[in-house]
Amino acid sequence: MKKYSLFLLCLMAAISLHAQSFADYFADKTLRVDYIFTGNAAKQEICLDGLSCLPSWAGRKHHLPELPLQGNGQIIMRDAANGSVIYKTSFSSLFQEWLETDEAKAVTKGFENTFLLPYPLRPAEIEITLLDPRRNVRASMKHTVSPDDILIHQKGTAHITPHKYLLQSGNTAKCIDVAILAEGYTPEEMPVFYEDAAITCESLFAHEPFRSMKKHFNIVAVASPSEDSGVSVPRLGEWKRTAFSSHFSTFYSDRYLTTSRVKSIHDALAGIPYEHIIILANTEEYGGGGIYNSYTLTTPTIQCSAPLWYMSSGIALADWPMNTSTTMT
Repeated sequence: MKKYSLFLLCLMAAISLHAQSFADYFADKTLRVDYIFTGNAAKQEICLDGLSCLPSWAGRKHHLPELPLQGNGQIIMRDAANGSVIYKTSFSSLFQEWLETDEAKAVTKGFENTFLLPYPLRPAEIEITLLDPRRNVRASMKHTVSPDDILIHQKGTAHITPHKYLLQSGNTAKCIDVAILAEGYTPEEMPVFYEDAAITCESLFAHEPFRSMKKHFNIVAVASPSEDSGVSVPRLGEWKRTAFSSHFSTFYSDRYLTTSRVKSIHDALAGIPYEHIIILANTEEYGGGGIYNSYTLTTPTIQCSAPLWYMSSGIALADWPMNTSTTMT
């Protein structure tokens, strides 16, 4: 009888641990954490750059202590009082890709990186780790976040970027929230952006597995304005003043379109529920780029954007089953 009672107690404890409740540890808000990854091929460091609070949380509320995918970095949140793991996520970064280039052997650089975490109810320890291609630790740091810290910047309550929904299937707790941002569209070109975003949205759902999952998505088009029309193409000597300073020729690869101005991306999205980011570049140049758990940068040219969008978004959205307890068929 004692053995049976002990077994039941252990089973109940295991079930309780597995069924960790989001509301026990987190408020329905987002903790935005900005870092600078800096260094070169020989040595890397992580610097905390800022903390912000966003008014809602659009990420997963289930399987919180599990990694959705193995990127080349990870973040672990722990309850500061007892050390228990309350949230995990993984990512890749442009910085770690750059470390594999010849330039990284001779130059030290810093790259912006921003991550969205659920907002803790109590002090939480955050550990961020960068890994090399062999899964060895390159750099790591720990810092503690107190939810009542007055220096956590409150964002997303005013000056929200104009936007409209292209697809709204339900609330953020049950859907994957994807934001499509304008890059290289002037204020006068925003009607064109909304048309391009709608075409891009349609092209995504023309492919599996997205076609079957359409009812689980919210897609919002965000009209982030640029001073100049188009994006920078260095090989042609063209440099533009755009919302996110994107450019081709990343790492001297002509078709590789990226941006290192990650904080400006998240500033443009403050106050809009989002989990994944698509940046739509106003250009007829072929190219693009996608970084897991950061952003996908693509173009509106329908004949070239569909396959690029499929490949890049397929990586960036690979954690969709963990976003909701709803069964997807």
